[in-house]
This record gives sequence, structure tokens and C-alpha cells, in this order.
Amino acid sequence: MKSWARCILLLLLLILARGRGDVLPSVCGRSRDAGKIVGGQDAQEGQWPWQVSLWIAGEGHICGGSLIHPGWVLTAAHCFRRSQNPSFFSVKVGGLTLSLLETSITLAAVRSIFVYPSYLWEDTSSGDIALVQLETPLKPSQFTPVCLPEAQAPLTPGTLCWVTGWGSTQKRDLSSVLQELAVPLLDSEECEKMYHIPESSLSGKRFIQADMLCAGFEEGQRDSCQGDSGGPLVCVINSSWIQVGIVSWGFGCARPYRPGVYTRVPAYVDWIQRTVAENPSDICGCNSRASEAQLLVLLVLLALALPGAM
Repeated sequence: MKSWARCILLLLLLILARGRGDVLPSVCGRSRDAGKIVGGQDAQEGQWPWQVSLWIAGEGHICGGSLIHPGWVLTAAHCFRRSQNPSFFSVKVGGLTLSLLETSITLAAVRSIFVYPSYLWEDTSSGDIALVQLETPLKPSQFTPVCLPEAQAPLTPGTLCWVTGWGSTQKRDLSSVLQELAVPLLDSEECEKMYHIPESSLSGKRFIQADMLCAGFEEGQRDSCQGDSGGPLVCVINSSWIQVGIVSWGFGCARPYRPGVYTRVPAYVDWIQRTVAENPSDICGCNSRASEAQLLVLLVLLALALPGAM
């Protein structure tokens, strides 16, 4: 086979291989140990390396998110209530503050946004989960992904987990430094009962759905809040940090009998894996439509070249 025909064949094989889709990394959930103080506090550098900030043009930070792959971020669907146009968003990776002047940060463009199909765009709706595909996958030195749980992973009430974000604090609208808070997982039925205290008029409404998870304190005072939406709730399972929840909703912040409600990640692991696999990252940095055109051209050239190339 002539050398130029061989090159065409190799290029074709590379493009076809790229079309197999993305696979979530097997190495994940590695970070420094979390602190032991139960309460909101500044996070330390390297503590939560998968935490990212979702930005919207002209405004800055609107939500948190977590890296699950060099080309994918997991966040909440309600973060895209105003728009699902990828060009309006970017993802800040690295750093402890919301400043773009920090060293060792990346501001990544967004290629695609995948909101769970059945999400109803209501404050307490099921399906509050979304995936953000980055325009260009991060380099290995730029990311550490969090692990995802098994689809049927048991989440035991009382387990102490951690929620992180730049959301509202008592002192200001947004925190200038990434905050961390240890919260216990709560039994869903007990959480449901709390959400009906003392509002008996809501006795016929079910708040905590099967795809939701509660974490927090009956007395309030410590909680996730506005600006934390989309961020991760992580627990240590078998020595790795596993993301079990996504900051979703609550009635106010840190109010008694109103613990934080999170999207239950195990309920959506299959959807996450399928979406990632069906939408391969652009490893070569090419535009996806351009890649399709290149594939067609290569197929035509190969068809013309091979009969006389031997």
C-alpha cells in the first residue's frame, strides 16, 4: 500500500476510534483529608480538587459543579433556567476563590449542556441534574475527578458527608473563599416530616421524592445556600470521595426543620454514563461538525485510493 494511502487509513481509524465515546475515569476521588470541625469554614488548597464554578456571561459565578471526567462537569438542571445556550457559559477550574487573577486556574468554554429530559423547571422538581461538556477536555494536570457511586449504592442516615461551594453566607451574598461544611445524611421520611412542621396546610404535598436526598440539621444554622446550587455532596466510601448528591433546593437557608435537599446521584448514574458515552469529547480540538465532514472526505479519498494503492 502506498504511504499516502496508508496515512489516510490511519487517520480514518483514529477518527473512528474517537467516536466510541467517553468513559468515566477509574482513578478518582483523591484529595487531602477533610478537616474535623463540623460547620462552615474556608476550604484548603487541594481539599476538593473536583469543585468548579459555573459562570454566565456578564455576571460571573451562578452555580457550583464537579469534575467527573476531563471533558465533563456534573451540576444541577435549575442552573440553566435562564438559558441553555452553551456560548453564554464557562467553567472556572482550580483555585479557592472566584477571582480570575488566581494562578493555576482554567476558564473553560462550554460545548454542550445536557439537562435531564423530565426536569420540570420547578423549584422542587425531580430530575434536577445536568451535564456540561467542555469545549476542550482538560489536561491531566488540570483536573482530579470525583468518583460516582454505584446505581444501587445504599446511603445510610447519619453518615457524615461534606458539601462545598461559594454560596451565600451570613456575612455576604457570595463567599470569597470556597466553603466546606460537614452534614449528616438524613432519613428521607424524617426529612419529609420536618418539611411539614408547622405548615399543616401542606399535609397533602410530598416534598422529598425518590430521587432526592436530605442532609443537614434539624435545628438549622448550618446549611448550603444560594450560589451553592449544582455543587457536590461527597462522602468517603472505601477510602475514596464519592459524590452522592447535588445541591438542589431548600426552603430558605439554615432554617430549623428545613435541611438541604440534594439530587440523589445514584438514581442517575446510568443516565450520566450513557450521556457521556454517546457524546465523545473533542480530543483533537476539532469542531464536531468539521470532524464529520473530514470523515466523509477521508472515506471518499480512501475509496479512490485503495484500488490502485496495492
